[in-house]
Amino acid sequence: MTTTATRGAGRSGGASSSGGGSGGPGTPTSPGMLVRLGGRQRVLALQRRRFWRELGFAGAMLAADALTVAVVFVVLAQLPIAAPSAQLEFVHFLLPSTPPALLRRVTSLVFCLVATRSYSTSSMGSQTGRIAIAIVLGVVLPRWPELWTASVLARSLLLGGVVAALLLALVAQRRAMAGALQSHDPRRLDQERTILVGVEQQIRTFLAEHIDPTLDPPAVYVLEPEWPGDQQEGWHKLYEEVHRSKSDAIILVGPFTDEALQNVLIAGSAAGCRVFGLRRRPLREMNNPTLIRRGEGPISLLSSPALLGWQLVAKRTLDVSGAVAGLVLLSPMLAVSALAVKLTSRGPILFRQRRVGLGGEEFEMLKLRTMVRDADARAPEVLAANVYGDPRLFKAPDDPRITPIGRFLRRSSLDELPQLWNVLRGEMSLVGPRPPLPREVTRYKTRHYVRFEVLPGITGPWQVSGRNDITDFEAIVELEQRYITGWTVWRDLSLLLRTLPAVLSMRGAL
Repeated sequence: MTTTATRGAGRSGGASSSGGGSGGPGTPTSPGMLVRLGGRQRVLALQRRRFWRELGFAGAMLAADALTVAVVFVVLAQLPIAAPSAQLEFVHFLLPSTPPALLRRVTSLVFCLVATRSYSTSSMGSQTGRIAIAIVLGVVLPRWPELWTASVLARSLLLGGVVAALLLALVAQRRAMAGALQSHDPRRLDQERTILVGVEQQIRTFLAEHIDPTLDPPAVYVLEPEWPGDQQEGWHKLYEEVHRSKSDAIILVGPFTDEALQNVLIAGSAAGCRVFGLRRRPLREMNNPTLIRRGEGPISLLSSPALLGWQLVAKRTLDVSGAVAGLVLLSPMLAVSALAVKLTSRGPILFRQRRVGLGGEEFEMLKLRTMVRDADARAPEVLAANVYGDPRLFKAPDDPRITPIGRFLRRSSLDELPQLWNVLRGEMSLVGPRPPLPREVTRYKTRHYVRFEVLPGITGPWQVSGRNDITDFEAIVELEQRYITGWTVWRDLSLLLRTLPAVLSMRGAL
């Protein structure tokens, strides 16, 4: 399998699930292990790059909005507005004259801007309508009853003037910031941050017809007919080119097999890229609302990363704060559990196991050891006891390899506590699909790779629904896919809250 990548138009030439025993296949110095490690580092680097770009852009826009609102209030407060003493309270609320009052007005209005999603990365417009709604919520509604008590006309004119000044200033500032930061705007589709993926001849035609010659050309990744071949290798090469070219968007050019298309969509999503597809020439004249016209030509959005903009920031913030709080608050329990493992059986305290996570890359997951030291060698003893009857899942009740203290740790889920360190390292999330073993992934079909579009989680929809009550693999994948496509921060918080009673009741545990 050969896949070429360059910039511009050219091209250059099993049964232990959480017990004891060794981690994964290969040694740390084997070529295969180095390739997988390099791929994992690249996909995590791509996610971190997108995270900081989203956070930096949102932070700059929020700071600019706060400064603009403050300047408008300060300027308006200096205007000579004649008002009787009975109206002073109304005027002082609209035009704060002290730093604490100004701070309260600015923070409340910025909160309304956030609440109305005027920082959404899914919209390419100036968000004028949402900004207006935020101003109404932050400025008009708090004094709406007083507006009708006295001097209705004077108060209405004053209120309307403040609203108009804020709206005009914020819209003008947003447009100026959008122009100044357009090279960093994660919402834009710029050819310098785009990689073309597809058949070489069609890519050359696309470059000749749609690329602005005054700008740097997009990166090019040519797929050979047998791509992805070795799936991990194919994904790794795509990650490498996305990482090298600093791209955040993929445009598909030319015909694709179903397998290649699914692999590009999933790999692109895991790398933090939106994936676009060219429309066929006979359809380009149709008035279709999904059509997106840019300098690069008529394209339509096919997929986007599972988490975008504030979602990515919110989830990572929740993960880091939750992992830090968990390690601090649960450290006594973790220490007692570790001591119990050490005193009751021979072997290491921690069990390190290779699992498959974001983008199909392997990482080393940590758990408290719950099995005897030679658990891997004794794996054939329990293969027939698999309650799932599916090689893509494994769990054996009354597994003789589990130590007495290990059985308690498993049923209470205390053996999962070290995975908080995986969360801090950015390899896992508090909530997400459960990371499978590499040998299980070898039996996956392409549709199952949706599990790798987000970071794997310590808990997730499968666990809170009864960790072993749902035994059909297709049902598990469907459950996790609904979680990924319908993600909200409230859903994560809900799953975390539902995890506690599920753990305490040991429901579904073996």
